[in-house]
Amino acid sequence: MDYKILETKRKAIAEKIIVGIDPGKEKHQAAVLNRAGIHQKTFTFQVNPQGYRVILWKKLDKIIAHEDFKDVVFALETSCNLWQTLAQFLHYSGYPVLLVSPLTTHYSRSFLDHDFSHTDPKDALLMASNARSGYFDFYQVYSAEINAMHELSLIYCKMRKTLQQQRARLRAYIEYVFPEFLRVVKLDTETARYLLKDYFLAHHYLNLDVVSVGRKIAKISQNQYGCQTLEELQKAAKASIGIIKSGPEILAGQLAIESWLAMEAQAKQQQQKVKAALIELVGDMPEFEIIKSLKGVSDLLAALFIAETRDLALYNHWKQIEKLAGLNLRLIQSGKYVGRKRISHIGNRRLSWILYWMCEQTSRSVPEIRIKYLKRQLHRPCYRKSLIACVPVLLKLIMLLVKEQRPYEFRDAKVAEMKRLERECEAKKANKKKSPRTQ
Repeated sequence: MDYKILETKRKAIAEKIIVGIDPGKEKHQAAVLNRAGIHQKTFTFQVNPQGYRVILWKKLDKIIAHEDFKDVVFALETSCNLWQTLAQFLHYSGYPVLLVSPLTTHYSRSFLDHDFSHTDPKDALLMASNARSGYFDFYQVYSAEINAMHELSLIYCKMRKTLQQQRARLRAYIEYVFPEFLRVVKLDTETARYLLKDYFLAHHYLNLDVVSVGRKIAKISQNQYGCQTLEELQKAAKASIGIIKSGPEILAGQLAIESWLAMEAQAKQQQQKVKAALIELVGDMPEFEIIKSLKGVSDLLAALFIAETRDLALYNHWKQIEKLAGLNLRLIQSGKYVGRKRISHIGNRRLSWILYWMCEQTSRSVPEIRIKYLKRQLHRPCYRKSLIACVPVLLKLIMLLVKEQRPYEFRDAKVAEMKRLERECEAKKANKKKSPRTQ
């Protein structure tokens, strides 16, 4: 923990009146601590204009009648999106807003009465108490452009999940009626979508016109699939283990397939619009071209990274971004005992996915990142863990390039080291293949 930052936070709210608020859908619960940190009173106010503009201030005026409202700060729990409207209202009303993590609230519930019981008045009091101890973050207001970027990134990631959901439904149904289809044609292709619109059951392929349909799928797939593919499907259909459908069952299946394909196509179309809008919005930023200069980082990846970090100028160290993504190491140490280091996983899951994707692409060609990846693979081969271990290297590189305002350039020494490690990996793979034969 950085105790200097903690002390700075405590000094910023020293001798202030703190109003802790536990947000809710219909009403917010508030608890007031005076300048000495003593609990004064707990009250509620409605989540509507009357509650925000009238009731909140009337009740506060009764509790702190002889105090100056300029010395009041508000501490809100960042649970779901319930806190955002109130936080913005209080900020533009001229009051400091402190944000307390729900995780802090959860682990501090037993401090009051050695009990993890959960009530709104108790949580409101914990908001104020944790804020007084310095366990909070200051509420920040970003520009309209940064907010739009972040919102587009959020929408893009949600649409990606929607696409995965529709494809999973489609796959589940095909595995049910004609599982052999998936071994011949990849489901995430235009060829599969074209065939499944009309031919989704095994018996559909038995009397299929191989020549005419083969020409169409050859054109769609740019000759990756064709007549040979249909012949393989016909052969598989004769011995298929899929469920046999007839009559109304076929109609129901047809409607299911058409619905999932239509929803997937619509989601994909909207996702492309969001992607184009995001790249256009981020395109004018100097960091965009700098991050794109890393070989393997696409326009989309660079835009998503900038959107999720919001403003790279706010970060003094690459570890702040690592922690934001939840990829920082959780340390366990007591006396001479040092526990195993594990990733915390407490952070922005979208940013975590983006960094993993960036490492997956850059570990193939960016020497600094590939060297880290190859060293891990030589020592203890594990594809996913080796990629996650490359995140600190990637972030160091990005922060350095942004600080110096220059694009990435290959260095001969690093390229030579990368090639040497690649040869060592190839030799290790070759020896591993030979060892079973010699035994």
